[in-house]
Amino acid sequence: MTDAERMVHTMCAAADADDAETFASFFSDTAYFRFANAEPLTGRAAIAAATAATVSATLPIRHRVDQVAQVGSQLFCRFTIQASRPDGEVLDLPCVTVIGMEDGKIVDYRVHMDIAPALLDVR
Repeated sequence: MTDAERMVHTMCAAADADDAETFASFFSDTAYFRFANAEPLTGRAAIAAATAATVSATLPIRHRVDQVAQVGSQLFCRFTIQASRPDGEVLDLPCVTVIGMEDGKIVDYRVHMDIAPALLDVR
């Protein structure tokens, strides 16, 4: 496993364990973070706070890392997000994240996915 793959697996494990501080520790102090079409966040503290708030307010999810590819200072990650709906059904949702790295820290993190099927009856 490469260092990049190890980092992504560790971050996902922290997110799945509701450990916002460990998750945010991979980001620079001034990192940019955007989840789908939500408002972007700037800075490690904002990312940690939003992650902690999201974990307590949303349905349980788990990350399966399907692929991590590194091109220069960017990581392209493909995940399957296992989300539990309010009715108990478990969905496997596709997700792609593009991560910009600088000096061993994440400076740009963009999540591309549609979480709506887990939250709404849109099937």
